[in-house]
Amino acid sequence: MLRLFYIRLDDVWMSTSLYHADYEALRAALRSMRVQAGLTQTDMAVELGVGQSYVSKLERGENYVDVILFARWCQICMIRPGLALDRLFKV
Repeated sequence: MLRLFYIRLDDVWMSTSLYHADYEALRAALRSMRVQAGLTQTDMAVELGVGQSYVSKLERGENYVDVILFARWCQICMIRPGLALDRLFKV
């Protein structure tokens, strides 16, 4: 199922589809952080208190990543969430 809605940011309408390029970059960053931390999807799932299939779905783009989950993911990988966002947006 394709989920698509729009949000308004600074007078610009941005698609929030799971398949938007920004979400693809986010998923790649999450996976990269996990792998660089030496964690498997199962390890990450245990740390987050979710099933391995949920982690897989996040990384494949079948579920949205909310800000709390993103922050917890970063902390588990020993990366400050703000730094991870700066890297994602190349600030």
